Amino acid sequence: MTWRWEKVNECMERRYISGEGATVAQFRLKAGCVAQRHSHPNEQISVVLEGVIEFDIGGMRFTASTGDVVYVPPGVEHEAVAITDAVVIDVFSPPRKDWVTK
Repeated sequence: MTWRWEKVNECMERRYISGEGATVAQFRLKAGCVAQRHSHPNEQISVVLEGVIEFDIGGMRFTASTGDVVYVPPGVEHEAVAITDAVVIDVFSPPRKDWVTK
């Protein structure tokens, strides 16, 4: 499996790799980029490597910056807004089967 960047939209790129139990993804977001409100059956742990991101997880809003770790329970609606250019690592379990390229 390769670890290549793909464009998600005009302000977001990602690369990811999946194993039997998890998917690990790295995202690069431009300032102002919005990961629209959504939910998924996977639990998600996010580590902000660079920048500042405002999260809304199940109606709870807060700001995370470099070094912060965020947990999103499975099935909970969430949204993220990049306040600055940002880099984040997301770990999903179980793996994100919906991302598998055909």
